[in-house]
Amino acid sequence: MASITKLENRKAKPWQVRIRRKNQTFVEYFRTKREAADFAAKVEADFDRWAKLLGGELRRHTLAELIDRFMERYRGKDVSVTARAGWWRDEYGNRPLSEFTGDTVREGLSRLAGMTARQGGHLVTATDRTLSPATLNRYRTAISTIYKAAMDAGWFGIRENPAAGIRQRRENNNRFGRCLEDGERARLLEACDRANWTGLGVFVRLALATGARRGELMKLTWADVDLKAGSILLRETKNGEDRRVPLIGEARARLAEWAKVRRLDDPRLFPGVTSDKNPPLDWAWNQAKAAAGVENLRIHDLRHSCGSYLARAGASAFQIAAILGHRSGPGLTARYVHLVAEDSRALLEGALSGVLDGKRK
Repeated sequence: MASITKLENRKAKPWQVRIRRKNQTFVEYFRTKREAADFAAKVEADFDRWAKLLGGELRRHTLAELIDRFMERYRGKDVSVTARAGWWRDEYGNRPLSEFTGDTVREGLSRLAGMTARQGGHLVTATDRTLSPATLNRYRTAISTIYKAAMDAGWFGIRENPAAGIRQRRENNNRFGRCLEDGERARLLEACDRANWTGLGVFVRLALATGARRGELMKLTWADVDLKAGSILLRETKNGEDRRVPLIGEARARLAEWAKVRRLDDPRLFPGVTSDKNPPLDWAWNQAKAAAGVENLRIHDLRHSCGSYLARAGASAFQIAAILGHRSGPGLTARYVHLVAEDSRALLEGALSGVLDGKRK
């Protein structure tokens, strides 16, 4: 039942509504008695709203149910969201939503901060490094995104985001890896050309010339390559959009040679590199690095190297974002991004001419 009381010691909102139901109490304040009465009548008449206000649904449903509902509807391409949401589900899935609070999120992030990172593509190995501030921020973002979706859709009566009041950790400036230096590049490309997997030299040059991610290159098919026009089409990229990137001199020439020995039973540019019958990409890459004397360089750093070369050549942030496929900023559309990427052919030629043949130093 609801009771309405005027409190003499409150001036701004003196009218108090106190609602009791099932041993729980909800209190709200209003400026006028009419506002208080209307609110009390509405809550009493709407049991579903009442249940949400008192957290009835939050007590009946668990975090696992919330995450499962979110993942059923998730259409993003970022697989890391699935992994990070899965961690929250594994660790706190049995918690009722009413007990998953900001303190719980802080506890989870604290536990993550003490965990060690893993690395590798085909072969994932443990390291002795703790998770970086950037990675912890992504775990926080994952649970925050789930709660934002729940609030927008009205799931389980959720009205607050427990991660909203938790500040982002300061990220390290070097979290994006490193750039392949000029003195290393010629040695590495030469070693890649001598690798047991003959496609490594083509793969590395494409990564340097286009800034494409490892997974984007591994999914490339010959139908996505236009050697005549000089471009490749990267499909279903991390941000969910297709991206066409110009092919420049040496990378284009190497790809044309690679096309002459392509397999006819597989449409991919790089088939079978992770099978038992052929050297895995990671194995060939590590062998080439060792032969070239290049240390602490990941395949993903080839993408960073491309961006660095473009920046050195005077490319704008907008041009680099278009080529690398970063999400466009406010007011920009995918149409303009694709146009700028194609218009950047001359920029790519100037920035990377001589880089991919190992002659430029």
